[in-house]
Amino acid sequence: MRIIIAGPPKAGNVWLKCILGQMYDLRQLGTQETPKRPQFALFKTWTEAGGFPDGTIFHQHYDYSPELVDLIDALPAHAVTIIRDPYDAFVSSYYNIQKHEGDGLRDGRRTDQIMGKPLDHADVIAFLRAGGFRNNMIRARQWLESGRTHIVRYENLHSDPVAELRRVADAIAPVSDERIERALDACSADNMRKAGGAKSGHVRAAKVGDSKEKLNDEHLAIFRERHGDLIRTLGYEVR
Repeated sequence: MRIIIAGPPKAGNVWLKCILGQMYDLRQLGTQETPKRPQFALFKTWTEAGGFPDGTIFHQHYDYSPELVDLIDALPAHAVTIIRDPYDAFVSSYYNIQKHEGDGLRDGRRTDQIMGKPLDHADVIAFLRAGGFRNNMIRARQWLESGRTHIVRYENLHSDPVAELRRVADAIAPVSDERIERALDACSADNMRKAGGAKSGHVRAAKVGDSKEKLNDEHLAIFRERHGDLIRTLGYEVR
């Protein structure tokens, strides 16, 4: 079995990768073992060279394309996409960007304008108004509407994780609830933090509704006016 988790960033990809890896006893591929960037051509070359061995799982933030999924199906592998409330995903993305201040790893990106600035700073507001986060929502929508990936809801992983994972597992390869529960325990936020390394760096609040405490009326107005269409399409309430 092979699983690729494809979709937008800061939606719980690392958490889901850990859970599915535990459920199916798959080895998580490291960053040095995967394509350097989430581009179809690189993915194609990598798979043709045997870079995606059986019994492994990895995640990258690919845009949806029929050609990509055709290639995934031909391997064969399973595509899985995790979708999260855009408000919470934006807040998570903002804090992830702040972690890189001064390390030079994100230099030259559009997000430079919000690095090192408070969430309510005028430049962060301008970034959101200009559509700086919209591409992540579009990527999620494209995967959701494709019908060619197994969708997992971040919020359901919190509210009823066994049921959400059982639904996905039944479409991939059924496993027992006991196996799901063991995977959830192994991949709890506390255990991932204790594990250290790359896993721990991706775990911050690890909760639903963080944006309700962090975003102000100006943020919410921009989401309503400029991104309400995407929020509704993704199945979330416009606030």
